[in-house]
Amino acid sequence: MKNTLTIIFCFLLGQAQAQYMYPDQEVAILIKNKDLVVQLLPESSGVEKALNKVLRETFEEYWPDKKMKYMFPPRVKALMKSKPQNYAILTQTESLGKQIKSLPEYANGSMEKWILGASKEASEEQKNALSNFNYKKVQLEYHEHKLSVFDGKKEKVATIITFVNGNLGKHDYVFLSQQLHHLLNNAAAGIPRDEFWNVDENIKALRNTKYSLLEDYFKTEDLFQIDKTLVNLYTMIPFEAYQKIIVEKTLGRSYPKIIFSYLHGRFMWVMIRSSDGRILSINSCNNYKFTGNYPANEMIRSDDIHKSMDNSIQILFNKYR
Repeated sequence: MKNTLTIIFCFLLGQAQAQYMYPDQEVAILIKNKDLVVQLLPESSGVEKALNKVLRETFEEYWPDKKMKYMFPPRVKALMKSKPQNYAILTQTESLGKQIKSLPEYANGSMEKWILGASKEASEEQKNALSNFNYKKVQLEYHEHKLSVFDGKKEKVATIITFVNGNLGKHDYVFLSQQLHHLLNNAAAGIPRDEFWNVDENIKALRNTKYSLLEDYFKTEDLFQIDKTLVNLYTMIPFEAYQKIIVEKTLGRSYPKIIFSYLHGRFMWVMIRSSDGRILSINSCNNYKFTGNYPANEMIRSDDIHKSMDNSIQILFNKYR
């Protein structure tokens, strides 16, 4: 896994700016004129079935401008081998990872219940599982979605959106679709990457939001270290409320999310505007390895919250190492 990530990182370093790889204009235009094939997880368990259900549901709601096909990995591999000219293809890591599958929550079905908790047809039991969910541990398994298209015989990668785990929920898929839209629309319009990741504009926009900080990311005793002179309006929220502001695209809010950044070659946390999914800052996590099981409330340092609003620090984080 570590060697694979190193190869990917080296490949993208020349093209990456800030959080994600920014598409070339011609690739973005090509993709926007194609129908989309979305790869599903192999349904070897109820958890994978639940994830696929929520993925379909979310993309049908948030990706309305294109016709979509959903395929399992064998069909996607066969399609990729044929070098199709009429589709853009969104692939993903094919499995949830050994550590995630070893979780008691995975075995007893509770993970499946909370995944479905925010879906349109959720039962009361599933909704209750969502409200009772918390991030006691973060599974750093590295899960990615790659968007690409074939131009003749050559595959052209537009971007790769990464997650720190594979047990995703609806809020993750909303985030995924929003990032793809932002990157494709701006690149296709010919907006330079330096303008797309405009630090000054991002900080200005961030200051006009209320920070909605997931309780599970912070220790109670650390909350006093948050600089209230910079974060003049913030609130600590439980997971259910956290997911709700993302899914409902609540106006005037921003929220933290942990991602893998190709730019830095490690896990970072970003602040995102919930109304449209716009990433407004990127911030340093503790320097964890690529995989493992870590306490969620040690990933983000409370005294670093103010750095997400510091222009000079954000410019530094957005530069190549």
